[in-house]
Amino acid sequence: MTDSYNPSEASHRALRAIQQELERHPMVTTVQGFPDGEFTELRANLAPERRGTDGENATLTVHWFAGETPDARPEFAFHYSDEETDFGWHHHEQEHVDGWGHFQERTGDAGYIHEPHTFHAQNPSQLIWEVTSLFSTPISE
Repeated sequence: MTDSYNPSEASHRALRAIQQELERHPMVTTVQGFPDGEFTELRANLAPERRGTDGENATLTVHWFAGETPDARPEFAFHYSDEETDFGWHHHEQEHVDGWGHFQERTGDAGYIHEPHTFHAQNPSQLIWEVTSLFSTPISE
C-alpha cells in the first residue's frame, strides 16, 4: 500500500481553508496566497480602522506546515504587522517559552517579547477567528 499523504498538499489545503475564512472576515480587505499553485504563505491586507488603530499598511501573514505525517502537530504562525507594531501567535517549538504555543511582540527596535499561549481551536479555518478575536485584546506596553 502506498502512503498517499503529502505534507505540501496538506499544508496547501489548510491554507486554502484559512484563506476562505480570511476572505469572509470584516477586518480583511484582500488576501493572497504565495506562491501561486501550492501555497506556503498567505498575506492579508487589513483595514486598521476596523481593528481600532490608525496605522496604515496593516498585514496578517499566515504560515502553515501540516507536518511530515498525518499525525504530526502542525506548525503555524499568524503574524500581524504595521508601521508601529509587530506581533503574532505561533505554534512551533521556541526556545523562549515552554510548549509549542506562544505570543510574540516587538515594538520599535526592541527584540521580541515571548509569552506562552494555548490555542483552543484545532481546525485551521477556526484558528483564524480565534486569532483575530485576540486583536481586540490589549497589546503589551
